[in-house]
Amino acid sequence: MNKQITILILFLFVACSPAVPRNDASLSFSNNKHDFGTISLKNEATFSFEFINHGKTPLVINEVKTSCGCTVPDWPKKPIKPGKKGEIKIKYDAAFPGVFHKTIEVFYNGKDSPQTLNIKGEVEYPDDLEATIK
Repeated sequence: MNKQITILILFLFVACSPAVPRNDASLSFSNNKHDFGTISLKNEATFSFEFINHGKTPLVINEVKTSCGCTVPDWPKKPIKPGKKGEIKIKYDAAFPGVFHKTIEVFYNGKDSPQTLNIKGEVEYPDDLEATIK
């Protein structure tokens, strides 16, 4: 009798346990680098990194981190179904002149998380640099 109760308790425990989330979403970007080229000072530049979920479960992007506050990401907050596309929009604030290289890390529910995106470019120096500094 004890053996039967033990088996029943184990069965109920397994049947009532919460499902373990699967981490087999697969994030694949069409391009993971973007060169803005030359940008005018004090302008915003934007670019969208397109991706597809090649995995077997819905893709959930948990967080997108940038290497500085001048780069602002916007990403889908809802799960992306297998085989469906999405995009991560990046806005760069060209507040300072000179060459820039920035990284964006994308954290999601897949074994290859995080993935890194890169942007680069050059913000033009103004004709009258001293007037701009003042």
